[in-house]
Amino acid sequence: MTIRELTADDVPGAHRLLSDAFPTLVLSEEAVRWRLEHGSPGADNRALVRVRNGRITGHVRSVLRDGVGTTLLIASDDGPGTDLLAASERSLVERGARSLRVTVAEEGVQRGGRSLLAFLEGGEVVDTHQILGLDLRDLPNLPAAPLGAELRAWREFEPRALYEIDRLTNEDEPGEAAAFPSFDDWYADTWGHPLSDLDLSLVLLIDGRPVAITCYVSDRKARMESAMTGTLREFRGRGLAGYAKTVALHRAREWGFTHAYTGNHTDNAPMLAINRSLGYRLVGSEHVFVREVPVP
Repeated sequence: MTIRELTADDVPGAHRLLSDAFPTLVLSEEAVRWRLEHGSPGADNRALVRVRNGRITGHVRSVLRDGVGTTLLIASDDGPGTDLLAASERSLVERGARSLRVTVAEEGVQRGGRSLLAFLEGGEVVDTHQILGLDLRDLPNLPAAPLGAELRAWREFEPRALYEIDRLTNEDEPGEAAAFPSFDDWYADTWGHPLSDLDLSLVLLIDGRPVAITCYVSDRKARMESAMTGTLREFRGRGLAGYAKTVALHRAREWGFTHAYTGNHTDNAPMLAINRSLGYRLVGSEHVFVREVPVP
């Protein structure tokens, strides 16, 4: 048994393992390969696999940015995966991490998550997100369009305008604040990601002005996931985000999609209310644990 860095030849096996381990994760083999080749902008990215008798039995990804090392996507069909977590954190410390984070979810979201959460019990939790799922057969009817509203696909739009809406609305997202990416990094990682669905993602305009966005990734087959929904401050409270999300979900069902997923910070009461009104139901919660690296 060995734990080593993920290679291009490992991608099919890693995709199989991740798909089995994360039933709510929208993923494709192409996306696993793309992430291996591109990484997250502005960060030191690594992916490790556990190989036993020539077969991939584990996967873990780490991201190091500004001294903060994050371990995520721990998937194991050979034990709880604590060996993968340890290998990831050793690598992060060797690369200069001063703080270590690990993202682990409950069993409905991450198979094996129960064992990992038990292992991490007592650690400091700094963020929690609810992961919600929706059977698209259960969608509510389309509401009437808000006065002056028009919806257009992301594909029809100039990316920088959408970047500005995303940047401004992100400032009000609950949870720990993180530096918003530059336009170039956003374009590469959002617009250019193979899972980004520029037809399902919508821009809402009021009297011709873009004021809200709802962004989706999809596997182009059956599953989609909400990546971001935001409305400019002066246009909130008018049901614009809920309307845009409902239209996007109805379009997805018409195009053959069957399931939608989303994640919301536990403090994001407005978006949680919108998603529950659309029929989303809790699958499980995802937690971020943190600890500082001891000074030698």
